[in-house]
Amino acid sequence: MNALTKRGLALVCAAAMLSTGTSAFAAEESSSGIAVQLDGQTLSFTDVVPEVKDARTFLPFRAVFEAMGAQVSYSASNQTVTAVRDGTTVTMALGGTAATVERSGVTTHIPMDAAPYAHDNRTYVPVRFAAQAFGCAVGWDAGDRTVILIDMEKLVEETLSKYDFTYLEKYLAYGQKYRTGIWDMNADFDASLDMTGLLLGSTAESAPITLDGTLEGVMAGGAKMDAAMGLTMDLRPFLKALTDGQNGGMSASDTELLDALAEEGIHMELRGDLESGQLYISLGGAFLEQAAGLPADTWYSMDMSAIYEDMGLDYGALMEMITGDVDYTALLSLLLSTVEPNDKDTAYSELTQAVDLAAQLLRDDAWAVSGNDRILHYALEQDGVAADFTFTLTMRGDDVSAYDLSVELSADVDGSAPMSISLQESMDADGRMEASMQCDAAGLMDLEFSMSGRYTEGKTAPETEPPKGAVVVDLTAPEAPADPVPTSGDPAEVVIDKIYTTGGGFIGVTEG
Repeated sequence: MNALTKRGLALVCAAAMLSTGTSAFAAEESSSGIAVQLDGQTLSFTDVVPEVKDARTFLPFRAVFEAMGAQVSYSASNQTVTAVRDGTTVTMALGGTAATVERSGVTTHIPMDAAPYAHDNRTYVPVRFAAQAFGCAVGWDAGDRTVILIDMEKLVEETLSKYDFTYLEKYLAYGQKYRTGIWDMNADFDASLDMTGLLLGSTAESAPITLDGTLEGVMAGGAKMDAAMGLTMDLRPFLKALTDGQNGGMSASDTELLDALAEEGIHMELRGDLESGQLYISLGGAFLEQAAGLPADTWYSMDMSAIYEDMGLDYGALMEMITGDVDYTALLSLLLSTVEPNDKDTAYSELTQAVDLAAQLLRDDAWAVSGNDRILHYALEQDGVAADFTFTLTMRGDDVSAYDLSVELSADVDGSAPMSISLQESMDADGRMEASMQCDAAGLMDLEFSMSGRYTEGKTAPETEPPKGAVVVDLTAPEAPADPVPTSGDPAEVVIDKIYTTGGGFIGVTEG
């Protein structure tokens, strides 16, 4: 099964597997009776056993990761342990609180909440980070004191080998087209949000908040971008309804701000290179200048890779998902980073069933053939909840030339408060796209959104940095300067430090 198929199914598999549940991965201060389960089978240890330290469970590095099929090594000179499997290399240093993950030439540093250490000539590490880098789900069964490891790469590979996914592969190849080369894009969009029923009662006269916008830009290789967006938002009818036609104590300056937002709006330009993680945003308009004090002609920089690292996420895996240059392993590790199986007796079988169900939903036999169209349709109705999903691929010869997606959801559990969501999306053979969404929440809130646009082949690569001499404020530095400092006449240069956040939900495990 090729990489495109595995990437596509990974999304469905991950959504299904979320039902497994989550739990904290910490153990009581006792080193006895801790077991390790890999793919439903309990691992046996000879001269090393799991340990508990500082309320964290640690597993022996070499024993566990060799069981996962990784090549393990230890460097005495710099006191680091390394595990290598299928092109992914994970390195940890004794006493260090960051794991280094290298995949497809992209290196990511992931913070850990527990440091590896040595005991009786064995290295113990917080295994979650390394295991998830290899596409494994990691969890803790507190009742049975068992660390649960599930090799998702192996599980998905074995499951997909039972079916054919020709149409899914062709659709993913069609999508890859717009992540290759240079593409100019433009779009118009509008939205309406009516909350008067929720705030004022179902008999209140409709007074929606409305939004209109445009987008123009250039993308290259699915990662480099230069896009400009303008949008207006009219809050005036909504605020008037809330204050029963009065101004609600608003001053003349408040009224001017609302007029500026509705008539002139907000202007934004986005430049950057997702591969490096560096993004720049420029915001403008009288509303932002007056309401938020944002000066005009100022750019704000963000280091997305640093932000992801500080959240304990693998930015390299995210980029592999966006650019489509890697198989499903990176996507699974990203989506499953917070999934924690918590029942050693059922976790592996439940995940196996979920992956198999996802595969069957998308296999070739699930698609109906109607002329040049290939149609995937599912409908479900139970206990007042109904769902209808239709995905149509239009073929031109042996390739996908267009698609249409329609999703209808509704719920009327007690017969008094119906809710509905409708989603539509399509793209034709000439790169024209349409999308819309309607949501009615029991008559209390109504949301409508529509967008139309087009991709056309471009010739000029996007600008990925601010203009020369631009004022740049670093949003990810620990302390941004009080006043922005203009750059020199040379191309804008920005030194970006990490944003400091705390990663949550990580568990400690040792290995050696």
